[in-house]
Amino acid sequence: MILLLIGLLLMNASTPRTRLIVTTDISSLKAGVGEPDDTQSLVRLLLYANDFDIEGLIATSTKRGGSAHPEYISSIVRAYGKVRDNLALHAPAYPAERYLLDRVKAGLDATDSIGRNRDSEGSNWIISVVDKPDPRPVWIVIWGGSRELAQALWKVKDARTPEEFEAFKSRIRVYAINDQDKTGRWIRAMHPDLFYITGRQSYRGMYRGGDESLVSREWVDKHVTHDHGPLGAAYPNYDGGDPWGRVKGIKEGDTPSFLYLIPNGLGDPEHPDWGSWGGRFTAEGKHYFDAKDTVGSDTSERATVYRWRAAYQADFQARLDWCVKPPNEANHPPVAVLGGPSERVVAPNSRVDLSAAGSRDPDDDRLTYRWFHYPEPGTYRGTIKINGATKPDASFVAPKVDSPKTIHVILTVTDQGDPPLSRYKRVVVTVRPGN
Repeated sequence: MILLLIGLLLMNASTPRTRLIVTTDISSLKAGVGEPDDTQSLVRLLLYANDFDIEGLIATSTKRGGSAHPEYISSIVRAYGKVRDNLALHAPAYPAERYLLDRVKAGLDATDSIGRNRDSEGSNWIISVVDKPDPRPVWIVIWGGSRELAQALWKVKDARTPEEFEAFKSRIRVYAINDQDKTGRWIRAMHPDLFYITGRQSYRGMYRGGDESLVSREWVDKHVTHDHGPLGAAYPNYDGGDPWGRVKGIKEGDTPSFLYLIPNGLGDPEHPDWGSWGGRFTAEGKHYFDAKDTVGSDTSERATVYRWRAAYQADFQARLDWCVKPPNEANHPPVAVLGGPSERVVAPNSRVDLSAAGSRDPDDDRLTYRWFHYPEPGTYRGTIKINGATKPDASFVAPKVDSPKTIHVILTVTDQGDPPLSRYKRVVVTVRPGN
């Protein structure tokens, strides 16, 4: 038990933390009433509160013109507070309930109105967070409308010098789930240099495509709402719709916005085109929109999210266990270690050695390894044969190319706990002729 706790402390100490503000049009806490998918996403987010510095939880008005409901956010935070101490046995960085409640703010009860005298508690809070003397960027994930961010940008631009405004804007990163009011398009039109991801269809991969048994009502009953404490019980078992029909169980259309940021070794937030649990995106200047991945016979935006579903659902299941179980009765993710540099330049026909030596598991579970070529983020479109693809040490021969090509190889390290959990490393190889 003591060795396990030491392992968990070391694992969490090395995890980077991302500054995060959430804006959400949360409108219901109950299944069958309104649209409770934001509540689902909030429950999952709080299970990862140890991986983020959550600096704002802002309730915004709904696209249907409804009021902002910060009290709904506070209700879920209070449910989190009842399990926080047990979560902290697994990862000490879980914030206190009071800390999170102090960061619940309200937006304006309007979806598109910005300008003079249109400030809100939420828009002013965004400004105060971005203004902190902290070198880390602030990620603003938008689950509803983007009015509060738009107002913050408007106010700072109006009140400060151009140089001061550019410095302010450079500290912001945005991941928006669609354009749920007119201000998202306004922000991108007015600020083409703002780092801004817009998921238009990829987020539907949370609940459509792939193995949908992992997002069913039965899965929720078994792994979330029953016997997992007050936070799990607060998760609405969704029964509603989207343009493609009925959705039952998990919807969580907003969740990819923070799955993208979870420090599991798969993605790099500054490289939306690389792909992660939160999807993959293609650049248009400094703005990014859905890319497509191919999984089996399906090539779609949704596939960029659902291809990872088994892993992120297992992670969700394990964290719910953390709410009620002591550390020696629950599973914790392995630590993937990459031998050698993560970015390499090689010549055609040269051997590229890959090593996961030193990877470990805090619970001392047996590990399995998988190295695979992830073709879509790279520019090489041929087949890469990896020798020893299921072993800690593997290799491949760089292909012949006529111009520089990039190859992305992913290492997945999975433990044999219950549920099995995965962590990743990525090697980006540039094959350069004449190198």
